[in-house]
Amino acid sequence: MAGTENGISPISINLTDDTGLDGKIGTPRAWVCGWINEGSSEFQSLQQDGSFTTTPSTSVSVQANVGWQDSGVQVAAGQTVTVTYVSGDWTADPKTNDGNAYDANGCPGLIVPGSQTAFPMPGVTMGALVGKVGESGTAFLIGDGPQVMPSGDVGTLYLCINDDLTGAYGAGLADNSGSVTVQIDQGVNFYLVSSIDTVTLSTQTNGSNRLVFVVATAQPAPLPVFVGNVMQYTAYPYANPPGIAAPGPFDIFEFGYDAQFDVSAVNGFGLNLSFTYDGISYGADPSFGRKQIGAAFSTFIANEVTAGTPGASAFAELLYDAAISGSTSQPLLVGQQFFAICDPNDMLQARMIQGNTGTDTLTTYWDQTLAAFFADGNYLSIDLGGRIYSGECTVPSGGQLGTYSLTSTETDLTYSFSQPVPGLASALYVFQQAFAGTPAPDEGLLQDTIWEALCRGVAQNGVFSKAVSKGESTAQWNDASAWYGAKSTCHLYAKFLHYGTLVGTDSRTDPNNNAPIMIGNAVYGFSMDENPIGSYTGPNVPSKTLTNVPGGATVSLVIGPWDVPPPA
Repeated sequence: MAGTENGISPISINLTDDTGLDGKIGTPRAWVCGWINEGSSEFQSLQQDGSFTTTPSTSVSVQANVGWQDSGVQVAAGQTVTVTYVSGDWTADPKTNDGNAYDANGCPGLIVPGSQTAFPMPGVTMGALVGKVGESGTAFLIGDGPQVMPSGDVGTLYLCINDDLTGAYGAGLADNSGSVTVQIDQGVNFYLVSSIDTVTLSTQTNGSNRLVFVVATAQPAPLPVFVGNVMQYTAYPYANPPGIAAPGPFDIFEFGYDAQFDVSAVNGFGLNLSFTYDGISYGADPSFGRKQIGAAFSTFIANEVTAGTPGASAFAELLYDAAISGSTSQPLLVGQQFFAICDPNDMLQARMIQGNTGTDTLTTYWDQTLAAFFADGNYLSIDLGGRIYSGECTVPSGGQLGTYSLTSTETDLTYSFSQPVPGLASALYVFQQAFAGTPAPDEGLLQDTIWEALCRGVAQNGVFSKAVSKGESTAQWNDASAWYGAKSTCHLYAKFLHYGTLVGTDSRTDPNNNAPIMIGNAVYGFSMDENPIGSYTGPNVPSKTLTNVPGGATVSLVIGPWDVPPPA
């Protein structure tokens, strides 16, 4: 049993780098950063010794009538510093903006002419907050931020209003008034995984806690902190602001004190992470090489195509190792390995940015399934753990899209769920699984069960041709033996993660009993991929601990091999 810190027993997370990369000069290596985030006042980042320490954060007031002002923050080589506007108003000229002050974005619509070089930054908004690193540093625009400091600059961070500092064109700073307050946050550093034996968790929080692992050829730049929120690497196959383009394949371990721990592949399979707690292992089999997992995905999809699974070929593009059609953005292939196996929603989002979804058969993948599910005269009865909602699907006269009206047997509450428009809207409806607005609690749970059934390929199993009222749909949907059936229209990315083997077969039907890549077939394959709501006795679905991890516990986490030579 571990000793106590702050009156509680710490949790130990032992790290092991089994990539086979560490210590080889000129090759990629595995890096880790981490944080505990329960609001800005509780934000802590992982240190070299494996502890979590409050990340330096400074509040600074910047006066409008003073030139360059020392923020008190020193920017070191390779350090990430972020400035974010918090409050206050000021003006660089009371004759502008109808005499009204403004925030750190500056005077609306008033751009400093490029010829007026006495301003810190000609060509941007007058009265905006600007900064520079070092007395001779080049000015950069901050505005309301959050703004990350330009990389490579070293020295004191200075801040000021974008105004005529010397009075070359008028009153200069003399007629200015007001001030703005900003928060300056230092970044979350990366360390070699091999340099941190044990991460010690002794803060009681179930906040947004992460360890982020990256394989990169050099130490990754620190992740910026925006007032307590860390900007993470974007999982999409493009750099999608405000996300950050990763320097190599990455993946995430989620944890919290007295909470469930898990590894997640929802937003793309990046690294073969696994962990063990209380004698049970979760995540990717630690003996499987990442390179082989990528090859297995391609084989798995090819096998689905050969077997006659409708639309299976659309999923082949998810192995992200080349620029997608219409884009010149080449993924960063560290060690010539694929960047990620992308989630289909993320691939569609990327294609939407490129404007080329029209040629992607992922957009029509769910059309026939949704048309059958939302057909006139279909009946559902869904059990939300004792609260049963039942009802019929109707198609308006002359209409094309059906709507289920599901009514509670207890409260008479009724919620409606309509078929999305065929094409891209239908694809996003299933792959994205996102509500518009904030649904009522049971409305959200009902929609979750429908999404789960669609993704697992069993939605139609729970549809009846006559009225039902005892949770019959749930009983069909929660039969794990029917999930991801042969030739079924299902979420094939999730099917591969749950059942794919290293030779690209389905572990449930593999003639040689090859093991699944994911231990126990447990993994997050899509956003709602949880143990089902209502009566369920099947295996654990997501790759997270069955119980909360208490103080004093030990968790062992491994980054699996980067490559495993084929058998001789």
